Amino acid sequence: MNLFRGEVEVEIGGQKRLLKFGINTLAIFTEKSGKGLEEMAFGITDLRGLIWAALYTGARKQGTEFEVDEWTVGEWLDDIDEEQFNLIMRTITESMPEPDGKKKRARSSGKT
Repeated sequence: MNLFRGEVEVEIGGQKRLLKFGINTLAIFTEKSGKGLEEMAFGITDLRGLIWAALYTGARKQGTEFEVDEWTVGEWLDDIDEEQFNLIMRTITESMPEPDGKKKRARSSGKT
């Protein structure tokens, strides 16, 4: 079982897109931000960066290009439906383990 994995497909940026929260997502986020996982404060900049990384890894998983910058992702988040945003946040929360390595709660499929 991979405790660092969660996937959700949401309507963002005018189309359905896969967000994949996993090891590659966290690696991309930490590399781009220059922060270690222990430094993630989930302020708005970190949140936007993590969602960008999840969109990027989701596109890679599906074999599609993702040439959108973080600014554009921020604009998409400004316009996203509240239900879709809540689905993203729930997937982030559920994909992250507790410090003891256990899941916070059971994951739903996340498909809408």
